[in-house]
Amino acid sequence: MKFDLNKKELEAMVELAMMAEWVMTSQDDEEDERKNSYISLINKIYHFASENGMKKKFLVDEENGIVEPDPDWEESVQAKAFIEEYENMNFWTELVNRLSDRDMQRKFKGREPKSFDEQLEVFQGFAEKYAQEFDENGMERLEIKKK
Repeated sequence: MKFDLNKKELEAMVELAMMAEWVMTSQDDEEDERKNSYISLINKIYHFASENGMKKKFLVDEENGIVEPDPDWEESVQAKAFIEEYENMNFWTELVNRLSDRDMQRKFKGREPKSFDEQLEVFQGFAEKYAQEFDENGMERLEIKKK
């Protein structure tokens, strides 16, 4: 099988691989065998790139056959900005959704909502309140209160 890429496309593919690797492994405490084939493919991409004009952008461990992006280069690429933007947006979205879900559960006090529309309306009311609060104040007014 042949796959023809120019230098710019190869760099973009490497950055895509870096983003995928970050999503799969940044929160790992232990090895997850489900990821092995993906990590192996990412390593192939890194190896290919290091042999095709990007050698200076990688660290190569010949003994273990591991090729990884040079940390200085990795910090300078667009992929890093995409990862940071994703993590920031995901944080706020998850915070709003989890707090809204908690407050919705409290409002219904164990009873089932009359309809999905009622549930959605209550959830969205809390979500709008939290989204506005965090847009205006960030985490400045977010505190854990003692019982």
